[in-house]
Amino acid sequence: MAVMISQDHPTLTLKGKIQELSQNFLNSFGFSYFQYLRCFADGSIALLTNNTGLMEYFKQVNNSPVVFSSFSKEHENTPSYWFLWDEELPREPVRLAREKFNIRNGLTLVRRSKTYYDMIAVALPQDPANAGSFYLNKLKAIEQFIKEFDKDNKDLITLVSKNPISLPTAYRDVNYKELCLTQGKVEIQGKKGKTYITTQELACLRYLFQGASYKEIAYLLELSPRTVETYLARIRQRTGLYSPFALERVLSSCPY
Repeated sequence: MAVMISQDHPTLTLKGKIQELSQNFLNSFGFSYFQYLRCFADGSIALLTNNTGLMEYFKQVNNSPVVFSSFSKEHENTPSYWFLWDEELPREPVRLAREKFNIRNGLTLVRRSKTYYDMIAVALPQDPANAGSFYLNKLKAIEQFIKEFDKDNKDLITLVSKNPISLPTAYRDVNYKELCLTQGKVEIQGKKGKTYITTQELACLRYLFQGASYKEIAYLLELSPRTVETYLARIRQRTGLYSPFALERVLSSCPY
């Protein structure tokens, strides 16, 4: 039984739109591939990408994972982290991406939440002399593009999220049960020691430091502005951190 996805599924029909939205950014840095992948706690996925070749290829594959992540013990209490494909992923999907689709040396941001986790990636059409250094020098620009994509394309993210692709167990990311923050909170360092932040509070704080107003955060997270204000006040009270600089340190374990 292969992965079932109809030709009119948003992942496929939106490919041209994602190509248009990502083209200038990708061309600016020599990238050829962009992926915004949301993986849910039940193993299903939602995908926006400028190149659906890999997903369409896996429609023909039986009893093999179609989603690949990097996860280890060091990531257990980390709400966000990066990984390089060639260093962290199984050899076979990396080889397949290279040989069949000329997608090489990918870099993925893993961003964890309570009921899903995002894996947002870019990749190259060729091998740089040192992939690690190449991406390190582009990291701020990649982060900025992701921030803008989040803010400007909520409608597209919502559309694919409401039309998830169901994956049989054998096709799911092997780490999908571990990657969701099922406890609904993560441990952080406050002014007086260890405390916690909830996943909703974390989402509010991320958008705040992307430059979003309370009203914009409320829209993006489908909350009321008053609720956003309450969440951010709770972060300040629980952590004992009140200045913008100090609050930004709460995200020190996150890319942003």
